[in-house]
Amino acid sequence: MRQLRLPAILLLIGALSAPALSVPALAWDDFIVLTTDFASVGGVTRVDRLTPWSSAIDVADISSDAVGRWHDGRYYVVNRSAANIQVLDPAQGMATVLQFSVGVGRNPQDIAFSTDGRAFVSCLDAALLLEVDPVAGGVVGSWSTAGFADADGLPETGWMLAVADRLFITCQRLNRDGWWEPTGPGLLLVFDMAAGTWGAPVVLAGSNPAPPLSLSPDGTRLLAPTVGLYGLLDAGFETVDLATLTSSGLLVTEQQFGGEIVDVVMTGAHRAWAIVSDTSFRTHLKTFDPAGGAAPANVKSASGYHYPDLAWDGAQQIYLCDRTTGAAGVRVFHQSTAAELTAAPIPTGRPPFQAVLPLDTDATAAPLVAAAAGPALDAPWPNPANPRTTFAAAAAPGDVVAFAVLDLRGRRLREERRAAGPDGRAVWEFDGRDGEGRSLPSGAYRVTAGADARLFTLAR
Repeated sequence: MRQLRLPAILLLIGALSAPALSVPALAWDDFIVLTTDFASVGGVTRVDRLTPWSSAIDVADISSDAVGRWHDGRYYVVNRSAANIQVLDPAQGMATVLQFSVGVGRNPQDIAFSTDGRAFVSCLDAALLLEVDPVAGGVVGSWSTAGFADADGLPETGWMLAVADRLFITCQRLNRDGWWEPTGPGLLLVFDMAAGTWGAPVVLAGSNPAPPLSLSPDGTRLLAPTVGLYGLLDAGFETVDLATLTSSGLLVTEQQFGGEIVDVVMTGAHRAWAIVSDTSFRTHLKTFDPAGGAAPANVKSASGYHYPDLAWDGAQQIYLCDRTTGAAGVRVFHQSTAAELTAAPIPTGRPPFQAVLPLDTDATAAPLVAAAAGPALDAPWPNPANPRTTFAAAAAPGDVVAFAVLDLRGRRLREERRAAGPDGRAVWEFDGRDGEGRSLPSGAYRVTAGADARLFTLAR
């Protein structure tokens, strides 16, 4: 992604009292923030990852009720009330390159992607899981979720997270005829994307899993916070073991948090961040031990319900969306010390609703739990390819790495195997041809090495 530098809207941050950042070189320079006033339209603001955190406001228009995900070099926006999917390409100035309906009245909630490039959409107002075509657009398949519904006929499915071939979907099971009260324990639906079948759902300790799902840093657990009945401190933070598909039970309760979880990210075995809404509906940013024990520590408090979302860059920065009237924007905190790094919020125009980071494990198909020791794929070079490019992966000397080139629908076009040399590098010089020797047309493709994947463009 290209670095953004717009002096007219540059926000210069003065000398910081917090420790200097020590951030590894990550493969992205900026991210987007979805903004909305919930009255007219929404917008997209582009924000630099590192200080001085400049921003470009309203680089795209979206619905006033939208959430976003990153996948294969593009941002996918779920325009919930408008019931459509909008695809933004940062390589084309955040232009909308595709937009398609998923069906009026279904109220789509989230989009997730399988490792072979297929896309799935959850629905709040229809008992359906949809498969959509992320390249050409349109609904191409559906599966009923009615078997998981309560008496009103709807299971209220929402946030999703893909891990290898399994898709986990939050199932709130709310009584629409009784003030949206939870009807029993919350569920995580488990869908096998490869087989197209449902597995047994994960039964949670708490009810109403309304906050987003996320993955623990070691890739072994899902974070599945629950809120129960709004206004009653009856749920909390729990995790799901991906090997056994069982809940840990409530590790930190809402009583300990002093409110209900809005969002949570885990940055280490004993370090996590949460947005908490208290009984007066004031939001607070807190840190806590996800294993339980000490009471959560308060980092920053709002005067009202102003903190809707937080995100972690995988290194030392926590991004907090702050909708405070007259001071709306994104605040940045040091992951280790909890010190605020921004002297003032990074401006976003309209109040921010969600920060969408270009991290595969943040928003799309998370890596296999057992894949940590697999080959690590470098960025293809050159990219775009015209038509030749080099694929390289780090592996143990002598190990054979299976490379594959796929189109964005997941169709396997060519495979090659290369052994890693004494330097631990396996290299494939790709000539832009498929397995039959035919020249591939210009366009976007994916290269994989084991569970790792990269996007590249072929230009002729």
